[in-house]
Amino acid sequence: MTKHLKLLFERPMQKFDPKKTAFLIDGSSFLYRAYYGLRPLHTSKGVPVQAVYSFCRMIRRLIDLFSPAYIALVWDSKGKTKRHEIYTEYKATRQEPPSDLFDQKELILEFANRIGLKNVSMSGIEADDIMFSLVKELKKESLTTILITSDKDMGQALNEHVLLFDPFKDQIIDTFVFEEKMGFPVKKLPFYFALLGDASDNIPGVRGIGKKGALDLVQQFESLKDLYARLDEVKKDRTRKALEENRENAFLSERLFLLQYYPTGLTKKDFAFDKDDWINACPLFEKLDFKSLLKDLDKLFGQRYPVSNPAEKLAKYDFKTITNKEELAEFCSLLKKKKSFAFDTETDGIQPLQCKLVGISICAQEGEAYYIPCGHQVDDQQLSTQEIINMLKPILEDEQYIKYLHHAKFDQLVLYAHGVHIKGIKFDSLIAAKLLLKEWQSARLKQLSIYYFDEPMLTYDEVVKDNNYKNFSYVPLDLATRYAAGDAHQTFKLAQYLQKNLSDKKLVELYREIDHPLIQLLFDMEIEGISLDVQFLNQLNKKVVKELDTVKQQIYALIEKEWGRINFNSQKQVEQLLFYDLRLPPQKKSVKGKGYSTDHEVLSKLSKLHPVPGLIMKYRELFKLKSTYIEALPTYINPKTGKIHTTFSQISTATGRLSSYRPNLQNIPTDSGGYGIEIRAAFKPQEGHKFLSADYSQIELRVMAYLTQEQRLMEAFSKGRDIHTETAALLFDVPLGKVTHDQRQIGKRINFSILYGLTPYGLSKELDISFKDAKYYIDKYFEQYPVVSEWMEKVIEQVKDTGYVETEWGRRRYIPGIYERNKVLYEEARRIAINTRVQGTAADVMKLGMLQLDQALHKHGLDSKIVLQIHDELILSVPEIQLKETTNLVKSTLEGIVDWNVPLTVSLREGSNWKEITK
Repeated sequence: MTKHLKLLFERPMQKFDPKKTAFLIDGSSFLYRAYYGLRPLHTSKGVPVQAVYSFCRMIRRLIDLFSPAYIALVWDSKGKTKRHEIYTEYKATRQEPPSDLFDQKELILEFANRIGLKNVSMSGIEADDIMFSLVKELKKESLTTILITSDKDMGQALNEHVLLFDPFKDQIIDTFVFEEKMGFPVKKLPFYFALLGDASDNIPGVRGIGKKGALDLVQQFESLKDLYARLDEVKKDRTRKALEENRENAFLSERLFLLQYYPTGLTKKDFAFDKDDWINACPLFEKLDFKSLLKDLDKLFGQRYPVSNPAEKLAKYDFKTITNKEELAEFCSLLKKKKSFAFDTETDGIQPLQCKLVGISICAQEGEAYYIPCGHQVDDQQLSTQEIINMLKPILEDEQYIKYLHHAKFDQLVLYAHGVHIKGIKFDSLIAAKLLLKEWQSARLKQLSIYYFDEPMLTYDEVVKDNNYKNFSYVPLDLATRYAAGDAHQTFKLAQYLQKNLSDKKLVELYREIDHPLIQLLFDMEIEGISLDVQFLNQLNKKVVKELDTVKQQIYALIEKEWGRINFNSQKQVEQLLFYDLRLPPQKKSVKGKGYSTDHEVLSKLSKLHPVPGLIMKYRELFKLKSTYIEALPTYINPKTGKIHTTFSQISTATGRLSSYRPNLQNIPTDSGGYGIEIRAAFKPQEGHKFLSADYSQIELRVMAYLTQEQRLMEAFSKGRDIHTETAALLFDVPLGKVTHDQRQIGKRINFSILYGLTPYGLSKELDISFKDAKYYIDKYFEQYPVVSEWMEKVIEQVKDTGYVETEWGRRRYIPGIYERNKVLYEEARRIAINTRVQGTAADVMKLGMLQLDQALHKHGLDSKIVLQIHDELILSVPEIQLKETTNLVKSTLEGIVDWNVPLTVSLREGSNWKEITK
């Protein structure tokens, strides 16, 4: 039971019998940990549940760890507490909690009630005091108590019958361990905190005394009273003066820290718990879409919980399988009469240009759908792939037949690889849904079916993984039909429903002008692909491996460690080396809270104190280049084409920017001083072609100038002046010609910090300047560009009115945080609103530019093709004989994409590989 637990020191643990122990959980602490421990999570109906899910997981872990017979959740009281009567400013500086936190708490309380987990709270009494009170009462019933909390205040409750368990560090703490760690007896804990105070609770303490000073005093004197009785014995004048000036605060703080007893009227019977009652939470898990918790029941109880059949609501529809030519011929006649239909492909993998077609599902009217299998590894009759292609190809390639799809580009690519060029795609429900949904909502077909129609569908996991099939081609035809025909049917329903929604929300024009035509262009770009010189990368890899060995040797020459023993990518091993072997000062805790961080920021600071951290930084950078790019990129080459065919996504970013994955070609290194830039040299156009880069210069700043109509910004861009130099000149009150390089860099960072909502603190870290200077620069910026500040406030007011921010073309991003009372969340919402208005508009400009450029290239009969898009830059593959004409066309098209009073400028570069066109 205790084999996974640990004490802070190697010594026998204070023993306890779980059957004679009460486990009291600090519910409020768990709630906040659960809320912030996961990214936002919502049910298919939009209910926020990340705190609920994480909380359930934490409780399950405690049950597995301790098998408790007595357990309870102890909660803080709502509103003012007894301590507010002592000190009205108690907890006055705390931020308001997120608006959905307590809604999730109600679900947690329901969960606890379902599994028989006692909830304890008392009006006006804090959880710490309730736990302290229960300890005293349960001792009378011969129960040991384990307080499950990470709050050091609870150390006051420790004795031979009481232990602490920190669930986030897996540490059981008894009196001995606690006192060894703190450096003084448990009874002195209020004395220690009386001196130190607690900023989070707004407990003042003694200003000017830190942890070291407080520890020294607690070890020298018996109590706070004793300290003030013998104040003349305090050696340091500064400390003595601080104590004299803060006497009242010290005694006030001690009163606030002291745990108080309040009768609860509860007995151990109230906390009796049966772990088998966990199964009673299953209806709630199903309601909240906690599928992994439902699956865990197999392991816990050796049986499956009878969840509702996900496809039962689709059972009312007529789904049929077509397995012979006669049936397919009859069905093709039906399709020609209907003129419009939804379809979906099923494959044996997720690489559309390399996977095999397993079947096609089609729906031409609500209420019925068909599945045509062709590649299933089963004995049942089915048509061959070629037979299906031959019969459906004329319809799929005929524009007069309207097609509806969900994630059309994937199906286009699959069928392209099988010789079919789809035409007549009118609507993609994936792309349309993304325009309508809030950021946290999934645009996946299964989720949309639940959200819009309350019709759960069979999922891929339920059909394939849960049945241990290798892939979809091994699924029996009856099950495959229910799954695949359901996909086509719900896509058909969504197409009708979402088209009306787009119209109601006035988003039809955005969909028709930008997002829908972009599907075809991205398809063309993915088909074109890009060549990679593998031999060049192999040679580069040898150089990097040699450099890694050199860096290793340099490190080992500086430390007393045996060669080859340290993994420099290991946080734990590097922590040991830096902070224990080399005795360098730790900078911050690791992200997981276990040990000290050895991230890039820490290594950068430590490199000023010792050469080893800098060498470790270099090693890690080289290792990442080697593993993430040099060795990984060749694995993405399509063996049929010899090229990399990345996937471009229209729906992966909140601002509307395009993204790239498998592999991410928008993230290839650009550093000019090392090996990173050399990776770009491996990307080359086909023989007889050149790469042409077209980069919108400072497009987001130009967008901001247009949106704000700030005259100074508009004039600078109109006259072709350098905007960063312009800003620096205004900030430092110097003529344009006198601006130094360092001043321009500050001007540049200020310009972008305004776009990204960077705070003075963030700017101070980025520029390595003081907070005061950073704040001065930002304030000065708004003095020089006052219209920008006014425009920002107008944007925020519009968001407050509507709940969303829009780009210039009407693309929406919902920002619920704008209504938060929590200052941190509200400020984040403001930053998101401003950034989305600008960056989202710039992204729409780029998309329009891509579309119009593609049309222009075709119109002029040029063979040049767009092969990559990296945020504000396009890369084209251009026949050398068409280079001049293409260059002129690219510049005129992209710069003329909008009719604004702020000019757009495009920088052009040509080269024989990607490195040569990198600015």
